[in-house]
Amino acid sequence: MVKAFDSAAAQQVLRDLDTALNNACSKGRLQKFPKHKASYKIKKQHNNSFRCVNNSNCIRVEKGTISLSKIGKVDSVLHHELVSKIKTATVQLRHGKWQVSLTQEVECESEKQQLQSITAYDINSQNTVVSSKGHYVINPKFFKQSKSKMGQLQAQLARRIKGSGRWHKTKQRINAL
Repeated sequence: MVKAFDSAAAQQVLRDLDTALNNACSKGRLQKFPKHKASYKIKKQHNNSFRCVNNSNCIRVEKGTISLSKIGKVDSVLHHELVSKIKTATVQLRHGKWQVSLTQEVECESEKQQLQSITAYDINSQNTVVSSKGHYVINPKFFKQSKSKMGQLQAQLARRIKGSGRWHKTKQRINAL
């Protein structure tokens, strides 16, 4: 059973637990002691995620797939080009889809440059951003456009039995909207 999952993922869970315990015991922090008893709501949430450390190049990106240790090759869509070596990979289930976040260490080669001119920006209700040079971006107001659909979905969620399959589907629709 121990060979079924990556040992680095188990070590990351222990490091997270150690950090939580240290934060709870330190006097300067306002965090509370971690509760290990899973309540009904936490059991239903299924916050599935784990972290892998790239020891001995076990995380690789090759030809549209990501190769993870103990899992194998998984199809992927890269949103950005990889700049340097991968340090860690966090795999998590978000809104019904599995996502992998890759962490890299990048060194800055160029120094900070001095600005030749200064432009001021302002934020107001009609426009998202207004610059001192006259450029502006109109506020899209997405919430007002989707307010009626949000009201329908929330009324639908209120009629569902909490924790049921349809309740979870409606909750996912609200999250997506």
